[in-house]
Amino acid sequence: MTLPTATLAIQIEEVRLAETRAHSLRHGLPVVEKRPRDVVARSAEVLNCARRSLETLSEHADEIRAFLKLPADAREAVLRHGETMGQMCLELAKREAIAKAGGPAR
Repeated sequence: MTLPTATLAIQIEEVRLAETRAHSLRHGLPVVEKRPRDVVARSAEVLNCARRSLETLSEHADEIRAFLKLPADAREAVLRHGETMGQMCLELAKREAIAKAGGPAR
């Protein structure tokens, strides 16, 4: 099963709507659902997307913060050459692990 997706703008809009409803409920105001069922179902899917987006951001928060601390030109280089740089970093880490384990240093 493919999970539904929604743009961040749509997710933000849906979270704002949910926040407004929660505010109404918290203050004892009635909340009457007037939207068609298919719209309500899509709304639930979008909130699910928003939750998953936040979970992904939470799981990678340290890496995201580290990336954002890089100077703009370094971030641009990573974005432009990210896959190559990633492969180079993995190869370097592998070589360092071998050297630390007493293997030949290259």
